[in-house]
This record gives sequence, C-alpha cells and structure tokens, in this order.
Amino acid sequence: MYAFLKDNYFLPLYAITLVVSLLRYNRYFSTSVLKYLPMLIAYTLVSEILGYFIRDFENFQVVYQDKYQYANYIIFNIYDVVFFLYFYLLFWKTINNKRHKVIIKYGGAVYIIATLINPFFQNVLIFPQIYASTIGSIVLIISIVLYYHQIKGQNGKQYNLLVWISSGLLVFNLFFPLISIFARYDYALYEKLSLRQFHYLLIVIMNACFILGFLLMRPIRAPEDS
Repeated sequence: MYAFLKDNYFLPLYAITLVVSLLRYNRYFSTSVLKYLPMLIAYTLVSEILGYFIRDFENFQVVYQDKYQYANYIIFNIYDVVFFLYFYLLFWKTINNKRHKVIIKYGGAVYIIATLINPFFQNVLIFPQIYASTIGSIVLIISIVLYYHQIKGQNGKQYNLLVWISSGLLVFNLFFPLISIFARYDYALYEKLSLRQFHYLLIVIMNACFILGFLLMRPIRAPEDS
C-alpha cells in the first residue's frame, strides 16, 4: 500500500475531491450542468484506478500483445471524450454571448471530428490520441478564456465555483498536451525532465482548485450556472 500511494499519491486526491463535491452538493444541485460534476469526478477516479491495474497487472490486460501488454490508453481515450464534451457543454450553457457560444459549438465539433480521424494515425487501443486531445485542450482553453471575459469585472469571483474549476482546468490543459507529446515521441527527454511527476503535480493543482471551489462557493440558486 505504501509503494502504491508513493507512486500514485494523486489518486487519493480524486477521492477527496469527490467526497467534498458530494458534501457541498446542496449548494449547486439546482444548476443545469454542474450537478453532474460529481459523476465526472467519480468516473475520473474509476478510470485512474482501472488504468493503474491494466498497466501494472497482467490479469487486467486489454491488449494481448507482449509489447503492449501495459497499454491502458483505451480507458483514457474514452475518458477524454467524456471529459471534454462535458466541459464544452458546461461552458456553452454558462456563457451568454451568442457569438462565443457559436465558437464553443464549432470548437466542440472540430474536436469530435479529430476523435474520429485520430485512430487512423494512432491505434486507439495502444496509443494516446494525441492529436485529438491536443485539439480538445485548445478548445477547452478557449472556452475558459471566453468565460473569464464574461465575468470580467464581477465581484466575489473567489466564491464562484466555476471560477475555481476553470482555473484548475486551465492550469492542467496549458501543459498537459506538451507532456503527452514528449511521452509519445521523446520518452528519454520525458524521463529526463521528470514530466511524469510534473503531470502528477498538475493533477494535484487541478484538484486543489476544485476542492477550494467547493469549500468557498456560495450557494447557486439560479437554474443556469452563470
């Protein structure tokens, strides 16, 4: 157990985030999309645990080739689609500017097209879908920037749950595509720069932002997240 937690210290943080999100659920359950956030966090935790077992235990293989028996990417490739589409919908419903909503809608469409094309270049069972996930991160960053533009000048942003969620997502997605590219195409440099640990640090920062948001948020009464 000690070795597991030492190498996967970020996993308990997902569990803590889930517990806190449920404890504060009465403050945001009336919102149209945020009410599903605990389900996404739970799905994230399950995906990470399943990915760990597939990577480290032969009995949990999904790819029956000796060279790729550790491959757990199918779990995360599916997860990425759910993750990005959920947050695109969240920001699309939250943002009021019609032009900005159109940008998010077409950005989401581009991401879906990328997920359909990417498997022709990278086996979805064996490799991460880097092209699709990079586009997904770019579209999500744009969505967050558009949301920040909407709330510019508002008071009490430190009590706004979505501000904290956006901050955590922004920090993670600014760096994660580059980490994925190094892991896929220059693993020696990936190891030399300790990018795996940097990846874990990004997960910690993102979850810390989520937890702070749940703890500091004021109750949301309106039917929409804005």
